[in-house]
Amino acid sequence: IDNLRKPLDLTRIKNFSSHGLGNSLVVKEMPYQAGENFSLLISLTRKPVVFLTRDPRLNIASRMAKKTEVWDNPIFPHVETGWELIAGQIKTCKEQGIPYLIVDARDFRNHPEAVFKQVFSKMGLPFHRGMLSWQACPEVEIDNLNGQHDHLYQQVLSSTGILADTESIPPLDSFPKGNGYRDHVRACLRIYDRLLASSARIRVSTGRPRQVYQESVYTGD
Repeated sequence: IDNLRKPLDLTRIKNFSSHGLGNSLVVKEMPYQAGENFSLLISLTRKPVVFLTRDPRLNIASRMAKKTEVWDNPIFPHVETGWELIAGQIKTCKEQGIPYLIVDARDFRNHPEAVFKQVFSKMGLPFHRGMLSWQACPEVEIDNLNGQHDHLYQQVLSSTGILADTESIPPLDSFPKGNGYRDHVRACLRIYDRLLASSARIRVSTGRPRQVYQESVYTGD
């Protein structure tokens, strides 16, 4: 709630846009951090909710690495991966008639213009190619922990555009087996493949079918 009352002031960020300032608030959050406030957030929305997904093997391995960087335990609670929660939040959107979109990170990183044109169109917003590049803003502070994790954001703040997805997907057996961790990653993959098959997903034509996780079984949107 405190972060909603004091959102990041984007007017400090230099950009190439000549458009006027907007009058809306964009909320980006991890499913477990939104937690019990999710129903409140969607009750306030006027636009489709965008659920951003990424292969669980990549996003869980990345979070483990970031935990290690700040000397935290890389084996974090299962709930923090967010996959069961995102499935529940999408179910809530369906039940309450809240429009939503599913955008996969690999799609928008490799085909940003094609993806964003569709997203902007569904939101009733204008799109122009200038939105795909920007000036680096390494001086901007976006950490909400009094600067403790500033170093984790330097790559994105120093960027000038969207980088293609070139990361190698770690094998399932690279994750710890203890405490059901590897089984949890496997379960997350099943949810991920179900979301990729959803009619709400923003799709791009790549000419090559995506290799889905072999144990996944699609049972509906």
